[in-house]
Amino acid sequence: MNMFRLWRLFHRSGTRGTSSRTSALAIVAFASATAVFLTVLGGLHGFIWRASADHTFGCMINSNRCAPGTYETWSKTLAHADKLVATVGDGHWTADQATAVMNTYSDGYVLLAAFASLLLIVPFVALAGSAARLAASRRDARLAALRLAGATTAQVTKLTALDAGGQALLGALVGMAGYFALIPAIMLLDFQNQHFTFEQLWVGLPALAAVTVGVTLLALVSALVALRRVAITPLGVMQRTGQPMPSAWRALIFLAVLAVGYLLLNSISAFAHLGQMVVYAIIFGVFFLGFAMVNVVGTWVVAMRARSRAKHPKDAATMIAMRRILDNPKRAWRNVSGVALAVFIAGMTSVCGLLATGIGGNHDPFDPSMLYMRDIAMGGFLTLAFAAVLAAVSSGVMQTGNVYDQADEYRMLALEGTDEATLDKARMMEVITPLNTVMAVSLGCSVLLLFPILATSLLNPASLLTLAAGIGLCYALMVLGGCAANHAAHGLGHAGYRMDD
Repeated sequence: MNMFRLWRLFHRSGTRGTSSRTSALAIVAFASATAVFLTVLGGLHGFIWRASADHTFGCMINSNRCAPGTYETWSKTLAHADKLVATVGDGHWTADQATAVMNTYSDGYVLLAAFASLLLIVPFVALAGSAARLAASRRDARLAALRLAGATTAQVTKLTALDAGGQALLGALVGMAGYFALIPAIMLLDFQNQHFTFEQLWVGLPALAAVTVGVTLLALVSALVALRRVAITPLGVMQRTGQPMPSAWRALIFLAVLAVGYLLLNSISAFAHLGQMVVYAIIFGVFFLGFAMVNVVGTWVVAMRARSRAKHPKDAATMIAMRRILDNPKRAWRNVSGVALAVFIAGMTSVCGLLATGIGGNHDPFDPSMLYMRDIAMGGFLTLAFAAVLAAVSSGVMQTGNVYDQADEYRMLALEGTDEATLDKARMMEVITPLNTVMAVSLGCSVLLLFPILATSLLNPASLLTLAAGIGLCYALMVLGGCAANHAAHGLGHAGYRMDD
């Protein structure tokens, strides 16, 4: 059988067309991830553009690489800003004076934007990975059937690369269009007391190509790793073997790292003699490591919570949901893992938002220190919004994919007499239980790490209100994803549905 006929057979629509639906979901996920990541990368590029004498990254890190004459002009601008600080001091600042002085904060903006971009790499990869796994979940079953029917390993590999790469490439191209659509909205934002320009937010063709290649490679790697199981043992794929339970060592590592991080932040003043950059590196490093540890312990915590609820279920929906979580706790964690970062960011943003309202009784709207804290708060809110959107899309895609992937189980439950309301409730609980768990763990970790350095601000009512609003946003978006999954399940029509359709 030639490759063209095999490709047509592989992409037959089936009685329910679930293959086309999961492909569309995967493309949407790739597009969302690409659009958000390029937008954040554009913001980082804008701050680098402002922090460099000739608007290049090389000049920013090494003055010898600046275009002739640009660094001298830049140095005079910074010297003028320093004179303004000495002249105005704690007096009344004008808008023009504030804009000139904000150039001296440029390196700090680049550092914070780079940290935000680094944080958002996690949900970006998670969303792209969920898209790849969603497509692979339906692809594996069909590839296994083709292998059993006599298709060679080489043919299966080519089909996988073509299918996965095509979906990722199309999603990345749609994401680029989304990035272009978002640029005018980002240009309305005010950072450093000035608006961004298109030139500042434009990342350039090399960056667009690199992101497209990265998304496509991520999809190919995920697909080919899954393909290894199909090529070796197609019967094992068709039998859908279970997942091992996470071990308790994850919790021990999490607690140990959290304790060390708390001690470091509690004694951060001891590192002041090493310089401001070292202090910032320690603070950001501890927070990033804390978030990484939440991802390490997440699967174990979700499994333990589901196990405790499964021992004493209050109704059939609870039992169904908890057994599904225990069947694959890693999948349940992936559905909500993006929220861990969003809640983490919500904790930090709430404090920055409070500090931006007044520092030491200073309420001058054009005071550079006030503008700096205001911009940090705004950047935190933007990062929170991007992380929440990525988490919600990832969760919605994974939940909807699970509906298609588990359609045979739903059909059996329906034939045994389980009503639609119970199945809807079970699907929602399958999301809400891990969601509540991850919010508690991530929020507790964030508050614990913030407490040594910003204890007073953290307990302020305004700060707590901002934190609650951020968490509420995450919660609402995740529940919306659960509702979308239920809507998809209603459209399936479980009766007569087969897994190979």
